[in-house]
Amino acid sequence: MWILIFWMASPFSASTNHAKQPTLAIHTQEFFTERACKDAFSAITRANVGEMVLRGVCVPKGEEQK
Repeated sequence: MWILIFWMASPFSASTNHAKQPTLAIHTQEFFTERACKDAFSAITRANVGEMVLRGVCVPKGEEQK
């Protein structure tokens, strides 16, 4: 199993009196293969046309760290 962890953040703007506050949203989704995980992140990236900054990573689930 693979886990896609992705996060989106809105940019911080302090140029006006009504400055936007930074917003962070973190999401996860499980996939059976690494390829499916990466394909899902690619699809999310293509769909992200707003002002959100999008980052993510696919990691194996349940593997021990050495």
